[in-house]
Amino acid sequence: MTSDARGRTWRNVAGERADEIKKYLLELGGTEEEVKNPSEEWRVKLSDSTFTFYKKGTLYSTPSSSSDPIVFEAWSHIDSLFPRFAPPTKSFLIGLDETGKGEIIGHVVLTGVIFPGEIFSELDRIVGPADTKKKHDFKYWDEIFMRVDAFRNRGFNNITQTVPPWEVDKYNLNKIMDITYQRILSEFLRKADMRSCRVVLDDYGIGLTLERFLNFLRKQGAEVIVEKGADETYLEAKVASLISKRVREEAIKRINETPEFQIDGLSVGSGNANDEQTLNWLRKWHSSGREWPWFVRRSYKTVREIEGEPERPKQTPPLDERLLSREFLEEFEKGRLSIQSLSIVCPYCGAISKKVTFASYKEGGRRVSGIKCVNCKKLIENAGVTLRYYCGRIVPDANILIRGLISNDLKSSRFFEGFTVILTDVVRKEADKGKGKHEISELAKFSSMGRIRLESIGRVEDVPGDLSSTARDEKIVDAALELNAILVTSDQGIEGYASSKGVFYIFI
Repeated sequence: MTSDARGRTWRNVAGERADEIKKYLLELGGTEEEVKNPSEEWRVKLSDSTFTFYKKGTLYSTPSSSSDPIVFEAWSHIDSLFPRFAPPTKSFLIGLDETGKGEIIGHVVLTGVIFPGEIFSELDRIVGPADTKKKHDFKYWDEIFMRVDAFRNRGFNNITQTVPPWEVDKYNLNKIMDITYQRILSEFLRKADMRSCRVVLDDYGIGLTLERFLNFLRKQGAEVIVEKGADETYLEAKVASLISKRVREEAIKRINETPEFQIDGLSVGSGNANDEQTLNWLRKWHSSGREWPWFVRRSYKTVREIEGEPERPKQTPPLDERLLSREFLEEFEKGRLSIQSLSIVCPYCGAISKKVTFASYKEGGRRVSGIKCVNCKKLIENAGVTLRYYCGRIVPDANILIRGLISNDLKSSRFFEGFTVILTDVVRKEADKGKGKHEISELAKFSSMGRIRLESIGRVEDVPGDLSSTARDEKIVDAALELNAILVTSDQGIEGYASSKGVFYIFI
């Protein structure tokens, strides 16, 4: 069955089933009308919609301009006769899917969604007809997403994570996806009983670590389904796929619209290796002698051939679990993401700490950044990428925004790439002027390109005007606790309260 702006269409309707539908429409109050051409078998008028059955087996219904519930009732009944997706078997449906793995431009986007079974049919009507296998512009995906997003007050939620191009080049992507999906599931299962959940994952070649976790969920009573092309059978996987498409297409749109990424009037196109515009852009850019922009995946065959480099660079293990405290890893394996159990284990001096310091410096003509052990002061390699995929969220204080630290990092060394940056109400109020306001605007631009995710919590107007500095500090730290996010601060007052609560934090 498909649908478009002109109405609803069901294909391959057998003659006996068509007679059954006609009888149903007449019993619902419809009236039979005379057919208008030889290709039509019958017509039934129901309210302000006309249902026409064609001899080739297609049933078509014109839209209801008045949105009459009786027409929607008929559509739902016919949908039930030709189900697109496996019906709900649990109270909550969780779907995981990604997009962009094979592209040569931009991020890989991973999305998890969760929603209650009672909105299944309504989401089916919105998402089901969308063709996620075809190329569409950002507007197409955004319009569908906005209709889906309207269900947030009825239990719908989603989490999206991006993998930047240079990490796709450097690391084993499947292993990153394993950990990312496990973290997304852990977030969902904080709020839903495993026994009431169906989890559907598109099988990209999951590894042993994620398989162990999925088996753990099965033992706890969850229904877990892993299969290729899951978005064609399960609505929850298709919704996840659609949101991933929307996020990626927004990023590609921003890249195409940015003048500095155009050459001889040519923009990057879709980013697909089969797109002639993308290939022409790559050739022209390389011929210009300029360094590749951040969004080009240099390890991919198409780019290597343009460069004349036949060998693919060796990929390294992406995440160093040895840097994370045993307590945190044990909780993570049980589906419990806990920022209070997180500590960093220094590989040099062995110190275990809930505090690390941020470092940014020049190396080989370019700026790099990372985190240092507070005990031996040495830079801890791979700590940033490990924290990003195991934890994923940061809560900065107002000083971090006013100093422009996150956007400056994203412009150069990219330590904060891929994190979800959560702005609390007190931080937004304190930073809503001058440099702080500019930083929030800059972060919004990076978010639109998919380089970070930007979220706001609370309402600025609800923050008391006479809020004390102590109460402010507590609200920021408590937000990090509640959301299991890494605190990023340069405020010693906030640092003291974070230490007393056992919150892991980065001090700048």
